[in-house]
Amino acid sequence: MTTFGPASTWIGMDADLRGRAAPLFRREFVLPGPVASATLKVCGLGFYEAWLNGRRVGDQVLDPAQTDYEKRVFYVTHEVTALLHPGANAIGVMLGDGWYNQDRVWGDPNRSFYVGRVHYGEPCLLAELELVMADGSTRVIGSDETWACATGPVTESNLYAGEHYDARRELPGWAAAGFADPAWHPVACVPAPGGRLERQAMPPIRKIEELRPVSISEPVPKHYVCDFGQNFAGWVRLQVTAPAGTAIQLRFAETVTADGGLDTASTGVFATHVEQTDRYICNGQGVETWEPRFTYHGFRYVEITGWPGVPGTGAVTGVAVHTDLPVAGEFICSDARLNQLHRMALWTHRSNIHSIPEDCPARERCGWLGDANVVAEYSLWNFHGRAFWEKYLDDIETSRELNGGLPTFIAPGKRTCGTATTDWMAAFVLLPWYLHLHGGDLQLFERHWDGMCAALEHMRAKADGWITDDGLGDWCDPGTSCAPTYTPKALTTTLWFGECARVMATVAARLGHTAAADRYAAWTTAIRSAFQARFYDASNHTFGSQAANVLALHFRQVPAGQEAEVAASLVRDIRETHALHHTVGIMGMRYLFEVLTRHGHGDTALALLHQDSYPSFGELIRRGATTLWEYWGEPEVDQAEGPRSLNHPMMGGFDNWFYNTLAGIRPDPEQPGFRHFFLEPHPIPGLEWVRAYHDAPPGRIRSEWRLADGQFRWEIEIPAGGTATARLPFSCEHRTLGPGRHQIEESGDR
Repeated sequence: MTTFGPASTWIGMDADLRGRAAPLFRREFVLPGPVASATLKVCGLGFYEAWLNGRRVGDQVLDPAQTDYEKRVFYVTHEVTALLHPGANAIGVMLGDGWYNQDRVWGDPNRSFYVGRVHYGEPCLLAELELVMADGSTRVIGSDETWACATGPVTESNLYAGEHYDARRELPGWAAAGFADPAWHPVACVPAPGGRLERQAMPPIRKIEELRPVSISEPVPKHYVCDFGQNFAGWVRLQVTAPAGTAIQLRFAETVTADGGLDTASTGVFATHVEQTDRYICNGQGVETWEPRFTYHGFRYVEITGWPGVPGTGAVTGVAVHTDLPVAGEFICSDARLNQLHRMALWTHRSNIHSIPEDCPARERCGWLGDANVVAEYSLWNFHGRAFWEKYLDDIETSRELNGGLPTFIAPGKRTCGTATTDWMAAFVLLPWYLHLHGGDLQLFERHWDGMCAALEHMRAKADGWITDDGLGDWCDPGTSCAPTYTPKALTTTLWFGECARVMATVAARLGHTAAADRYAAWTTAIRSAFQARFYDASNHTFGSQAANVLALHFRQVPAGQEAEVAASLVRDIRETHALHHTVGIMGMRYLFEVLTRHGHGDTALALLHQDSYPSFGELIRRGATTLWEYWGEPEVDQAEGPRSLNHPMMGGFDNWFYNTLAGIRPDPEQPGFRHFFLEPHPIPGLEWVRAYHDAPPGRIRSEWRLADGQFRWEIEIPAGGTATARLPFSCEHRTLGPGRHQIEESGDR
């Protein structure tokens, strides 16, 4: 909860004065002596940048994180002692529209994909500087009516449409003591956003990596197209020398046309009605360096117009920007295609973490629950993301509170798209489970228990005889529509319902909710029986499609003793019926390779990932993909649905396979948090070696193996706080391993 004092109030700038420009706020103050400690707390909506005595405070960007502002609002705390001195000091804050005043996109009530007015209000600021002087006295300087405001060089900022900056309007020294400008105005005291103030606990968004163009072309005279060689999210930094008034325009896109010109279609112009466009007007004062503050883009290519002369590669820098999640794992192997797919999955995920798990970094930037469900686990293998996912669960919580108690398709924000279907709502139950497996505690279940029970009861109410078709299904399988082609929605939705019931029964027992545990366990049994009766073709040992067989095997819904037969049916469908191609969407893709490999068909899994004809990842790579696409490249989908995104993490569930199957590191549901875990690697013909590690709560887990000359050599590292049960892949021998390093060898003869 907030610790802001009563002297601090929300302030803003009159909308008629600011227009669409980013407002500046400042306050001077005098300190009688040295400062022992100083803390600055800022909530600047939509986004803020803060300065003390002309120096930037912190390295965060696009701060604070997006929330349902009418339910909760984040403030950020900075330690700023070194930025202060005795005598005259000044504090300055610039505000961008951010998500709080995002009023350009998703605002058409005449289209079902939109939601009406989506912004919350005009930019506003709450700030407080807490000082402890060297003599022990204290002082608080808060935002109030004594501050002044003006507009500066950022003349417009929108998350989708881009940022405009006029360097001629810069105000040198505006955030330093001694600045005087009669054009500044008194601030307005404004109403609070409405949500409770909370300190932001998750890692901030930062500038993470820089990229140089791999080429610059000129498909049309004076229209220069920079190719960064990688689809990513962020922005471009310019370095230019030009006369005052020179206007440079940047347009961003994921791909180009056949003649090399910019193609913005896949960035969602059909839906947003805006292109990602930044504009910079030079001030003519030597070398000028500029990058935006309050927007970001999803792109690989940027078109530059208005440049004086020809831009060189050193004049344009791509800046990858995303939530700064520490790395928690690494995978590499002898197979170049697998390494490439792993890199693609990582780049796609990194492009879509901007305080929420997004679906894409250009068209929507929304936290769709179903997408998050199939992304979260591979996120946790690769990044320390607990605080990030906890925050998102709280977003689901606040969104459901605004929706009469049930989760919405999207969280947070006003573009909810209504109450989620069962399969998208499943994220509210399963995300805490994934975090429980990786982290070990039950805190999230305790915090969200009432809401999770409400969600499960809603799923039950939607079911008819334990079968429910209240779902979107195996989204974006190959075909002519995003809706599933091969697998009935009722089949996948019923499976997610059953998995939610199973998890809730398990968690209820661990929380001591005996009646709920018994109730949900009975539901689990009833769903399993109904599912098998409705969907299982016993004569052919199949549930009817690749995704159906994969999900039934993974969720253990196959009749006992028939697992091998169902797996064989899956392989026949892949190899014979579809000539070594998959027919799965995001749900089947999540588990396809794990299921194949763990049931003895790793060769088929590897062959699928080496397939280069439609539909396959290889075919997308051949077409230039450096991130995962929303779909499989069918022109009919573009025509029916609008051009699809080329940077969409929902297809990345295969990345789990690298860690939990090839390297074989798996959490133990009975002892979560890797206090005890399983090591069960799966060597595949054609794969010579695998190296992986994962930093779990007890410490680093490492699994490295090599298969050469008929010998399997396996090096293992167990952290001091854990134990493992290792299964040797050829002899199937089990060994209990304690902390330390272990070397195991066995014959690799099959």
